Amino acid sequence: MARKIWENLEEGALCLLLVFMVLITFVTVVTRYVFDFPLSYIDQLVPNLFVWVTFLGSSAAVKHRAHLGLSMIYDAFPGRARAALDVVILLGTCALFAVTAWYGGKVVALEVENRMMSSLGYPSWLIGLAVPLGSGLFVIRAVEAWWRHRRGASEPAAASPGI
Repeated sequence: MARKIWENLEEGALCLLLVFMVLITFVTVVTRYVFDFPLSYIDQLVPNLFVWVTFLGSSAAVKHRAHLGLSMIYDAFPGRARAALDVVILLGTCALFAVTAWYGGKVVALEVENRMMSSLGYPSWLIGLAVPLGSGLFVIRAVEAWWRHRRGASEPAAASPGI
């Protein structure tokens, strides 16, 4: 059960966030144009949730090896060179997202320390937390995807229980 939750973590969270974003947008449009009672303060919630969608979406994409790439260049390399190129790509992307997670964590710590609040009355660090958590999850998923690709498994569900 825990493995199934882990394998579908991003997709489940993304579904919930997107449904919530659509409902918020629908309610604000109806209240504004049907009842002439704009709830403009709640409109700010949708772009804030989009930050979470962005980072969770990047993690889900790397998990399925669905990020855009320069396949023409990659395909020009022979098999052994591709394996080395995979490692270089993995190290580069993991380094970038590890640094992003570290700096994002520092920003969240500042937001907690300074008690910065948004106009909706929730702590701003709840939105900022998407950066270090999403970036950290990206690194984990990138390593998992690289390992599955190296072993020949294509999807998380096809992976053996050993990882």
